[in-house]
Amino acid sequence: MQFYASCPKGVESLLIEELAALGATSIKEHPTHVTFEGDLEVAYQSCLKSRLANRIYLCLLDEQFSSIDELYEKVNRIEWSWHFDIKDSFVVDCVARKSHLVKHSGFGALKVKDAIVDFYQERYEQRPSVDKDNPTYRVHAIINGSQLKIGIDLAGRSLHQRGYRDKSGRAPIKENLAAALLLRARWPELAEQGYQFHDPMCGTGTLLIEAAMIATDMPAALLNPHFSFEHWKQHDQELWQTILQSAKRQHHKKKQSVNLRFFGTDQHGKSLQLAEQNIHAAGFNELISISKQDIQRPNIEAFKEKGLLITNPPYAERLGEEQEVTQLYRDFGTYLKDKCQGWQAAMITTEPTFAKAVGIRSHKQYKLKNGALDCQLYLFDVQEQNFYTPFDPNTVNPNWENGLSDGALMLKNRLLKNIQRFKSYLNQNDVSCFRLYDADLPEYSAAIDVYEDEAHIQEYSAPKAIPEKVAEKRLREIIRVTSGVLQIPEVKIHLKTRQKQKGTQQYTRNDNQQDQFKLINEQGLQFYVNLERYLDTGLFLDHRKTRRMIMAQSQGKKFLNLFSYTGSVSVYAAKGGAKTTTVDMSKTYIDWAIKNFGVNNIPVYEHKFIQADCLQWLDEQQNSQQFDLIFLDPPTFSNSKRMQNTFDVQRDQVDLIDKTMNLLRSDGELMFSNNFKKFELERQLDEKYDIQEITAKTLPIDFQKSRNHHRCWKITHK
Repeated sequence: MQFYASCPKGVESLLIEELAALGATSIKEHPTHVTFEGDLEVAYQSCLKSRLANRIYLCLLDEQFSSIDELYEKVNRIEWSWHFDIKDSFVVDCVARKSHLVKHSGFGALKVKDAIVDFYQERYEQRPSVDKDNPTYRVHAIINGSQLKIGIDLAGRSLHQRGYRDKSGRAPIKENLAAALLLRARWPELAEQGYQFHDPMCGTGTLLIEAAMIATDMPAALLNPHFSFEHWKQHDQELWQTILQSAKRQHHKKKQSVNLRFFGTDQHGKSLQLAEQNIHAAGFNELISISKQDIQRPNIEAFKEKGLLITNPPYAERLGEEQEVTQLYRDFGTYLKDKCQGWQAAMITTEPTFAKAVGIRSHKQYKLKNGALDCQLYLFDVQEQNFYTPFDPNTVNPNWENGLSDGALMLKNRLLKNIQRFKSYLNQNDVSCFRLYDADLPEYSAAIDVYEDEAHIQEYSAPKAIPEKVAEKRLREIIRVTSGVLQIPEVKIHLKTRQKQKGTQQYTRNDNQQDQFKLINEQGLQFYVNLERYLDTGLFLDHRKTRRMIMAQSQGKKFLNLFSYTGSVSVYAAKGGAKTTTVDMSKTYIDWAIKNFGVNNIPVYEHKFIQADCLQWLDEQQNSQQFDLIFLDPPTFSNSKRMQNTFDVQRDQVDLIDKTMNLLRSDGELMFSNNFKKFELERQLDEKYDIQEITAKTLPIDFQKSRNHHRCWKITHK
């Protein structure tokens, strides 16, 4: 009989060894699966005992086809009635690749389904039902170019579903991938030698349970020994029960003799609760112990006995986590050196930089896939001769220039050139926060802003044509070169991704970060910025000259700041001698504005701070207030829940400016600004008011070549 099996990418060679041990012959590796031959006992053993396979299929057809009609005919000729009856339900799964005939897997599945249904219709004038949710049988089709393979899924489910885990906790790893890590780390051999087992970031306990299953000869599917083949018309119930009962006896016997310690820790209480449930469901309460511990602040003594440590640490999948996670890996390395010297260790992660942060030389690496993520398994011999001191992100890497790519060298030279170009301007104007770089080189698509002794990098979304790995490499180079050129430790470089913002995304928070405010100086004034939590930091650097212009004409004026954000323009106006009114919809930003007033020793009781929808507030104030100077800087688009309607600056500009001008004295001045690149001022506004575009006067030198800066107009009554 012919069979084929699927498994996680990178595990194929291990699966071949496992199938051979279960009695399979003629085993061959293919791009998406492994084929093998064997009798019914091999099929049953594989479904019950394979720790690595996702699915095991009985192969019914493996032939070439040259047309869709031929595909249909070949599937229709299979004697389906040997396998299931009309009363049974089925579903077809299809994987199509490199085929000019079947370009979509769904189309391939449809054709196979039609051929099966017509088989029964032609012979019995009845059709079996298709059930996508809970079928009796799963038919599987692989179309690889002109090759067609048809099989029946003997298990009917993915074999990674052991039956002990109902819920997934933080950063889950599938059970068959966990088993692969254990096999790569030689756990079966080490367990026989009496090694202990430890996972210091155990999450919901998957690695601990899989290790215990291997050590006790527990078949992978013993907790969930129910398979589709039990409904199969060729099923041999007596043979199956013999195999199942023999496996149970072997596991029970081995479990009684195991004298190993399985010890897991984690800092997350909810994960440990789930781990306890999973351990109980697997029947390993007496073998596995778990406790709460943060490996960055460990509370256990060094292990005296020999052992194997395997863990699946966090990968920094979320924005801005790289520095925090890198420190975790450094602390993990310290943990290994302090607690597990003389042990074997293994760790799976996504980034080589994380592995380097551990500070122990790896003697073996294996490429794997954890879901969609490209990962690498690192094996360590925790011996002092393998230790080294990893790079400390709290210091500037003295070797940052070594081995720079040609592109990174160009980036370095551009940053140095820009620093030289801005130098005299920054010194003369008391400016310590400025834009150093804004996608000057297309390959390095980011904006780099300097905030005194820290840097803020906003990465623009890479085009879809750029491979993800290439974009990630360039981003790492941007961080490295920025750190080196500015001599700023990487821990003080703050990374965010800037995408096209819509509605409530405008100025939204990065909730993974704590509120960490930094007090900076600008032209003799001070402002609070937050380089961590928000996409925008709290100070629009491109409006530096605009703020200075407003300050220069504020003496004795009544000043209105609409869509005020954190009130920096109001601070300049107040320092220039104006009585200010600051309006914004966000309580966070109004509070932030008040803090900015306070740090500049401006008595807040002399000024008004209003939390309101600016559009609604304008409607309420029509002709009731008169201001001498107004700064109007609306978002490009907004659909905030607090607003009654959406706002679009291009669409709604006339109504917005008209209502704002109604609050301006006859001899007053409105300064109108926005960041919409394609913005066009409506002609009817020119007919009503005197309008002069002053963008060039308001842009500082560091933004004159920027791809993202404001445009600004001075508007007065005729």
